[in-house]
Amino acid sequence: MKTRSKKVIPTIILTMLALFIVAAVIFFQFTQMGYIMSIPLRTNFNKIENNVYLNKDNSLTPDEVREITAQAKERVTEFYGDTHCLETTTIIICDDKNISDKIGEKDTNTFLFPTKKDYICLSNDYFNVDVVAHELTHAELHSYISADTQRNLPVWFDEGLATQNDYREKYSYENWVTKTDNGKKATPLEDMDSHSEFQCKDENERQFHYLCAKHEISEWLDKHSVQELLELVKAVNNGEDFYTLYNKA
Repeated sequence: MKTRSKKVIPTIILTMLALFIVAAVIFFQFTQMGYIMSIPLRTNFNKIENNVYLNKDNSLTPDEVREITAQAKERVTEFYGDTHCLETTTIIICDDKNISDKIGEKDTNTFLFPTKKDYICLSNDYFNVDVVAHELTHAELHSYISADTQRNLPVWFDEGLATQNDYREKYSYENWVTKTDNGKKATPLEDMDSHSEFQCKDENERQFHYLCAKHEISEWLDKHSVQELLELVKAVNNGEDFYTLYNKA
C-alpha cells in the first residue's frame, strides 16, 4: 500500500506540472495579454532602448525608432511639464501582420499583473510622432490613477486629452468647424461616455467623436492649466465625482 502511495504522489506532481506548463504556453502564446507581456523575452524582438522593442527584420531602423520616440516623448513632456509613465510603459513596434493581429496595431493596453503597466503596440503604418505622442499621453494620464478610475473615466475625456498631442489634420480645429457646423452638430459628451459609445462600429462616427472630444478638452484647457486638469484627475481618483468637478471648474 505504501509503495502504491509513493508512486501516486510523483504522478500527481508530474500531472500538475504538465498542466501548469500547458496553461503557461496557452497564456503566453495564444492570449493577447500573455503574448504582449512576454515580448521582452522573445527572440524575434530586439530591445532598441529602455522599454522599446522592435521585431526582427522590421523595415524601420533602430535609429528611426529612437528619433520618433524621442520626439513624441519630448512633446508629451512639454505638455504635462513632466512624465511619470516612461518607466511603466513599454512601446512595441511590429511590421509582422501575424503578430500585429495578436497584439494590436494602434493600441494602448493596461495590464495589472504583476504590477500596473501600459503597453503601446503599433504597426509600422501607425508608428509616427503623432500616434506615439497620442498613446503616451494616455499612458501618462493612466500613471496618475487606479485601474478602477481608469475604467470609469469618460472615454471622451481620455481620448480628448490624448488628441491634444496628436497634430494630425483630421483632428484640427478647422476640421472641427467644418464637420460640426461650428459646434452645432457636435456629439453631446454624455453620448461618448462609454467605450461602446465612443468606439462605435462606424468609422466616420468614431473619428467624429475624436474630433469632438479634442475640441472639448482644448476649450477646457483654454480656461485652465494642465496642472488643474491633473488635480481634477487626482481628486476623481480619490473618489470625487468627475462631472461635478469638471463642470464646476
